[in-house]
Amino acid sequence: MIIMKNLQHRTTTGIERLDEALRGGIPVPSLVLLLGDVGTGKSVICQQFVYKQARLGFKSVYFCVDHQPEEVRENMQTLGWFTEELEQKKLLKFEELSSLENQSFEGLKADVIREIRRCERFVFDSISSIAFIYGERKAYDLLQKIKRICREKRCVGMINAVRGMHSKAFEIAVQQICCDVISLKMKKDGRYLRVIKTLKTSHTTEEFGIEIEERGVSLI
Repeated sequence: MIIMKNLQHRTTTGIERLDEALRGGIPVPSLVLLLGDVGTGKSVICQQFVYKQARLGFKSVYFCVDHQPEEVRENMQTLGWFTEELEQKKLLKFEELSSLENQSFEGLKADVIREIRRCERFVFDSISSIAFIYGERKAYDLLQKIKRICREKRCVGMINAVRGMHSKAFEIAVQQICCDVISLKMKKDGRYLRVIKTLKTSHTTEEFGIEIEERGVSLI
């Protein structure tokens, strides 16, 4: 059974301790940046967020840039997140952006804007690949447009960015655009997460260890 949404000013990340670090979850509307090293669990957090939001009854879109929708679905299934019912009820949509070789940037931008205007929650995985293919300036302009629509429509969006895949200037600019910034780092003894910026809520500065278990990401 799908739990229907209720009116609220915050929404869950899908991770209990991360909600606590954000003093009750993500403010609505917001654009959240996950900035992290390869292999730190960014995509899993994106999948966990969008699945939980769709289960709550929010119309959600997963923009698949780095992986095809089938790959994302398969990964979610391994974590116990089965999407068929949600897709049938049009609460979850996987929008494929992974085949970009023959697509113009303006066509991509139009597709993204159209889908965000129709949804309440979305994930963009990842903006780094857009910057790599089309250039950082165009990726920055796309994020600016996404942020404006997000605010107008009172959406919550989660943007995935890969640390080290683009220039330092672009990395800083992306952090400036987004309302909340969550940093993920790979260290010798494991993966770690820290909230480094929020606009509409206070947050803890504590660093958490990341565990990816059978039911997704948890913080320790």
